[in-house]
Amino acid sequence: MNIIIRLREKYSALLRDKQIPLMQSRVRILTFGLILMLVLLLIIATKSVFKSDFKTASRLSISIGAMAAGLYFLLEKKNWQLAGHLFLLALCSIIWTNLLLYTFGINLVSLQLSLIIISASFYTLGKNWGIVYSLANVIPIIIHLLFTNSQDGRITVTPLQLNNSSFMLALVANFGILIAMHHEFFKSFFKSHSKERELNIQLQSALKEAQQATRLRSDFLSSMSHELRTPLHAVIGLINILSVENPRKDQEENLAILRFSAENLLALINDTLDFSKMNAEQIELNKSPFNLSILLQNILASFRPKAELKNIDIRLNLDFENTPLHIIGDQTRLAQILNNLISNALKFTDNNGKVEISVETKTRSDDHILLLFAIKDSGIGIPKNKQEIIFEPFLQANNNITKRYGGTGLGLAIVKRLISLHQSKLILVSEENTGSIFSFEINYELAAPIVSKEPEPVTSTTISNISNLNILIAEDNIINIMLLKKILDQWNCNYSLSKNGKEALDMVKTGVYDVVLMDIHMPVMDGFEASRQIRELPDVNISKIKIIALTASSDVDIQQSFSYTYLDDYLTKPFSSQRLKEKLEAVVQQLSGK
Repeated sequence: MNIIIRLREKYSALLRDKQIPLMQSRVRILTFGLILMLVLLLIIATKSVFKSDFKTASRLSISIGAMAAGLYFLLEKKNWQLAGHLFLLALCSIIWTNLLLYTFGINLVSLQLSLIIISASFYTLGKNWGIVYSLANVIPIIIHLLFTNSQDGRITVTPLQLNNSSFMLALVANFGILIAMHHEFFKSFFKSHSKERELNIQLQSALKEAQQATRLRSDFLSSMSHELRTPLHAVIGLINILSVENPRKDQEENLAILRFSAENLLALINDTLDFSKMNAEQIELNKSPFNLSILLQNILASFRPKAELKNIDIRLNLDFENTPLHIIGDQTRLAQILNNLISNALKFTDNNGKVEISVETKTRSDDHILLLFAIKDSGIGIPKNKQEIIFEPFLQANNNITKRYGGTGLGLAIVKRLISLHQSKLILVSEENTGSIFSFEINYELAAPIVSKEPEPVTSTTISNISNLNILIAEDNIINIMLLKKILDQWNCNYSLSKNGKEALDMVKTGVYDVVLMDIHMPVMDGFEASRQIRELPDVNISKIKIIALTASSDVDIQQSFSYTYLDDYLTKPFSSQRLKEKLEAVVQQLSGK
């Protein structure tokens, strides 16, 4: 009795170990089959001994030993695969010996055993072993039918077999095994299907929660970006105003420190927001024609003052220097990649060093060009064992670099992802204390040359034209209003104020304004909605008024907004007064060209 209880405990423990319904069914099929066949064979073998049929008893004893060993390995060793092989080999041996030792060859029990072997081998050991064991018992039966005429092609049940209790017992037991086997398999199938449905429901729920969390995080970062950029816009704007008001020498130094700190904070905000949007896969490339030669010259010019402060020799080498190259691509993202890499090169290159920006044509066809960009510096270099981690977000080569040079460790992570959006890879070649080379290839579509008039020098007449503009400022932030007033007062501009989109819409309807400087985030009615309603006004002269958005949102937020089409142009805060003047000058030129 204790043995039975112990075996039941081991059987229950084995089922608990197998959490997958199919595995539990395999264990049940093997346990039921081994026990039933073991009992059946023991009964038949015992009866054979009493009838002095030692040939049957001896061949059955082999199968009994295999069945007992299979039960031992299943319950004691928890090795269900080996138990399955022993079970199937024991059944195969019965069929093989029937064909070899007895003249009746194939009877109904043999066919039952063949069906049990085929089903059990596939259900318990899988398709590969299923094929092996199926062929191992089917092929001998087919050969026997083809090459013997003892049965005249018939498989019958004789009255003698019907009166044989062992035969009938085997017949009933085999049917029981077949029924139990299929019942267990299909029960596990439906149980797995039910669990799969539950898991799919849970997965869909988790996916919705993750998407909502990602959306909330993105909205939070966008909101925080807006809230941080707004006061930062005032800080940088006032620094720029103070810088042109003939400050004293000591004041110039203080303003330079303020500008440096504010610009670093702005870079941190931009990097954090960009990285967040890349994680949320919200950044797409906006392709449009642009002049690569002019873009590179502008980038070089923007970094010259910083290079001169450290006496760094910064150079631009182009293999198309004498021929402007017009291509179709995302100019903003390419500039962001280059700005990050060049900024790093200057940051990590000591005084009197060198930074080289090179662009080389790898291949060129009638409509496409493959360009190799490389930024080489003579800086501190990167150790071999750190050249992988520097591309991970928030990581730098070591803590001393963070303390000495600053930075968040986001720049290269952003660059890597932006380059991957261009279907390319960022390649690093670096040696410590010697320098680094960051390179990447981008395939661009060639564009027709952009025909544009050379910009005329800004003269007092242009400023006078700006001063003749009637400007409507739609802004709710008092600090931003004060800053805009100071900037526009420098150019003697005529302007009026509105504190929300609704007021701006009502004032525009008077038809006395040439351009609206429209904040996007305002109470009562936001800038996008106000712009939409302005465009829908029945008076064509009023509905076509120039609208320039002044927003603390990012470029991506503005461009991906459906309402972007209602704007003529935009400036992201913080912006320089020079950029605003250029936008207003463009409005003057457009109005004069009517």
